[in-house]
Amino acid sequence: MRRSFSLLILFTSLSLSLLGQEAENFELYFFQTNEEVAVNTIPHLNYIKSQSEVPNFPGGQQVYLHLKLASNLKATGKSIFLSYSLLDSISLYYGDDVSFGLHQKTGQAFQFDTRHNAITDFSFDLQSGIKDYYFKISSHKPIVLPFEIIENDNLLFKVTSYDFFMGIYVGIVVVMLLYNLVIYFLTRDKSYLFYILYLLFLGLAQAALFGYTDRYLFANFPLLNSRFAVLSGALVGIASVFFIINFLRLKQKAPLFYKLMLAIVVLDLIGITLLFIGFETIAYNWVNFVALGGSILAISAAVKLARAGYKPANFFLIAWSIFLISVIIFALKDFEILPYNPLFRRSMLFGSSVEIVLLSVALADRINQLRREKEHSQAKALEMAKENEKIIREQNIELERRVDSRTMELQEANEELQVTLDNLKETQSQLVDSEKMASLGQLTAGIAHEINNPINFIASNIKPLKLDLSEIYEIVAGFEALDDNCSSEDLAKAKAKLEEFDYDFLKTEIESLVSGISDGAVRTSEIVLGLRNFSRLDEDVVKKASPNEGLESTLVLLRNKTKDLIEVIEDYDPKVGEIDCYPGKLNQTFMNILNNGIYAVNEKEYEGDEKPTLTIRTEKENSEWINIYLGDNGIGMDENTKKKIFEPFFTTKDVGEGTGLGMSIVFKIIERHGGSLTVNSELGKGTEFKISLPVIQPNEFA
Repeated sequence: MRRSFSLLILFTSLSLSLLGQEAENFELYFFQTNEEVAVNTIPHLNYIKSQSEVPNFPGGQQVYLHLKLASNLKATGKSIFLSYSLLDSISLYYGDDVSFGLHQKTGQAFQFDTRHNAITDFSFDLQSGIKDYYFKISSHKPIVLPFEIIENDNLLFKVTSYDFFMGIYVGIVVVMLLYNLVIYFLTRDKSYLFYILYLLFLGLAQAALFGYTDRYLFANFPLLNSRFAVLSGALVGIASVFFIINFLRLKQKAPLFYKLMLAIVVLDLIGITLLFIGFETIAYNWVNFVALGGSILAISAAVKLARAGYKPANFFLIAWSIFLISVIIFALKDFEILPYNPLFRRSMLFGSSVEIVLLSVALADRINQLRREKEHSQAKALEMAKENEKIIREQNIELERRVDSRTMELQEANEELQVTLDNLKETQSQLVDSEKMASLGQLTAGIAHEINNPINFIASNIKPLKLDLSEIYEIVAGFEALDDNCSSEDLAKAKAKLEEFDYDFLKTEIESLVSGISDGAVRTSEIVLGLRNFSRLDEDVVKKASPNEGLESTLVLLRNKTKDLIEVIEDYDPKVGEIDCYPGKLNQTFMNILNNGIYAVNEKEYEGDEKPTLTIRTEKENSEWINIYLGDNGIGMDENTKKKIFEPFFTTKDVGEGTGLGMSIVFKIIERHGGSLTVNSELGKGTEFKISLPVIQPNEFA
């Protein structure tokens, strides 16, 4: 800290020693125009004598100057020194009427080696015998022209002193940058990161302001070099915004200023855009205006937070104010309110050096304050933790008491629930048995009806068959009584008996009666076979069985409900063959679905040619799956019914006609087979169930 102030004192002393240079021995005339002037007419322009020691013209203009040396001035060992670096183009003309022409063209828009002397400002050697020198100067930045005639030795001393001052400044920036970089890696505080960026861009901006980027960074890149002063100014503005936001914690402590400062970033980005699309003069003024607005905002935010007792704002306010004062001094010297001398020209180096040091101190103090706040919060948190621990102990005691009480209640409730669960299981078993009994009742009724018809047919044919057989027996007995010695009269009696009973009719009638009895017996055999196939309801072992045969046997047992009343369309795919299944349970599935279909068609009133129809179809989908479609054209179902049909105890039948377990059992049977059951139904048009079953049950027939 003491070393920094010692260097600043040395800086000031050296600057003041340069104030007493020899008086200027020339007169300066100027002519402004935006049009190109022919070279041979430059000496004859209507020049106006400058009344200012340091002429100042706005950027974006073209200025012609006539520098007229005093008649008694000796040119030997002297130079014209223009101590201002931010000029894009400088053309020097001199000579007599015959040899007048361009002798040097340099500036920031040209490579650095176009300058006769390797210095950051501009110098031009005086020529023996030449008293009139003409300059054509243009720049998108303000054109400030502090001309002086200087001894070459003094020029070297002055330039060296300028470099010395700049070296001190760069040293301060580098030291502060490295110091804060180390602190950043130790603390990981983003304020240090943004401050490092601010230091970097501030140092580059100061270097650009005094021409050092021309010399050391962009000597061979004039296009970038001529714009870098504006670009670096905008980058300083952006970096300073993020530093100020984090350092002053504007987002938490002053949200309005936080949003306004972010707007400054947007405005600086607009300035950079204007710079690179060709509006250099507008960009220069824009960036300076944004910098002024941002400075006012930063000062206002710091004042507000300082009044609120936020200590880091005080450091920031002092540092920023010193820097702004140096900026104001720098601007005033261009308008001759303050003298244009090395001290005031480099006022910004003084101001930014002090600012850099103060802000580094402020950051360190902010870290200390944050540590104190953290220690305070930790102490408060510890106190709260102890209080919470006490509360938790008391609550744990109460909680244990309540848990014991609640545990006893839960144990009692659990015992009651277990009793209820046992009752429910028993009830469920009874309901399933009830469903089985209902199915068995339907099966029994169907069998009784189906068998009764052929039995009645057989019984009704037996009596006439007996009568016919007794008549045959009489005829046979009459002919058996005849022998070889029988009389013609006995033979006539036997033939009369044959004609009386109409033997041919008896033969025909007996054949008919026997055929009817045979048909009844076959029908009875079919019913018994179907019953045998269907009756495997209690088998609980996977077997190979044909779904087609199961459907046929189911239809046999339901024939009493469908015969002459319901049309049954059967379409069996012979490729289905046998699959792994529980045959009895699969038949139970067919029975329940077809029973529901029969119920649905019986409930519907048909119109026109439409009649009750059941459709049964099977198909082999591929080598692994088969599909079974069971459909009807009955009353159908709405969406709400479709969602509930597989729920236990849900039924659309009248009370006493169904238990509501049929479709629930069907669903579980198909699920047990590893298959799927889907339903497609439309109210008033019918329903179709699709059963998909795997051909092979996993791990059953390995």
